[in-house]
Amino acid sequence: MSDFVTLRVNGREWGGWTSVKIAAGIERLARDFNVQITRQWPGETGSVPLQPRVKKGELVEVLIGDDLVITGWIEAMPVRYDARSVSFGITGRSKTCDLIDCVAGATQFNGRTLAQIARQLAEPFKVNVVDEGAPADPLQGVQADHGETVHEVLNKVLAQQQALAYDDPMGQLVIGAIGATKAVTALVYGENILSCDTEQSIRDRFSDYQVAGQRAGGNDDFGEATIAAIRASTKDGQITRYRPYAIQQTGNATGATCKSRCEFEALQRAARTDETTYTVQGWRQGDGSLWKPNQRVIVFDPVLGFNNREMVIAEVSYSLDENGTTSEIRVGPVDAYLPEPNKPGKRPKRKKAEEDDF
Repeated sequence: MSDFVTLRVNGREWGGWTSVKIAAGIERLARDFNVQITRQWPGETGSVPLQPRVKKGELVEVLIGDDLVITGWIEAMPVRYDARSVSFGITGRSKTCDLIDCVAGATQFNGRTLAQIARQLAEPFKVNVVDEGAPADPLQGVQADHGETVHEVLNKVLAQQQALAYDDPMGQLVIGAIGATKAVTALVYGENILSCDTEQSIRDRFSDYQVAGQRAGGNDDFGEATIAAIRASTKDGQITRYRPYAIQQTGNATGATCKSRCEFEALQRAARTDETTYTVQGWRQGDGSLWKPNQRVIVFDPVLGFNNREMVIAEVSYSLDENGTTSEIRVGPVDAYLPEPNKPGKRPKRKKAEEDDF
């Protein structure tokens, strides 16, 4: 299968790049690309390399072979040269880039679901929202404050609702669950893994997590009674020295949401320790499909102690350079990106959670 990278602009296609970098992931709201072409300064031929006839701000589709990977905007066209050569580039991001950069309208969203809030926020930017299993519970007390970007408003509720927000190849905003599909090919030490990079760090982990929130008051229940009325705590038993961490829950908090936020922080930060980036040859799996973010993948890596462990692909970067085509694949446990809610009446075995409702 041909893996030429093509930029489609105004019905015309551009290719022949000598350097390519395309990245997509579940922790970013917008994919990005950077392509370059390098040519020698004119010699005997007397020809001068010409920039592609595209303009900054134009709509662009980026394809790998026949697979669409980005729909977005051309943002920059860098030019670099020295005495020996000249290079031209084109960079851009998904349509969802405006949700990262631009402010949201100051609005309150009461009694609306996460998908409904996302649609209202994205509509002025003409970005479609795709609901792929987002929670349907209505949210209360969510507000877009003056100066906050759309991304910042979404982040207020994503942790509470146990959902992800990322973009797709069509430039749409996707609200959904983690690990939507499964990868066909495993990542295997000594076979398709070319290199590994991981910190195995516990710097961002804490021994104690404490969450405090507010709830709406009534005629006989107001003031200080509602400011610190809801609290919850949990522990990371693997952190043996005292390292407390406090969080203020946003929105109209309940005992359940504070408890969920505590467990979210403890589980996610613990799982981040095992986050790892692998480099493999090529951009495709064994069945010819591209490596994609939000796929569950089996990892066999005895160096790190991963014995056919299922992880989630958090980010994929497709690269073309002097080393040929490679994919950098960042993986981690499910809890590193979105821990699953605990079943009612059950608590994690490795954590001790306590809830105080005053």
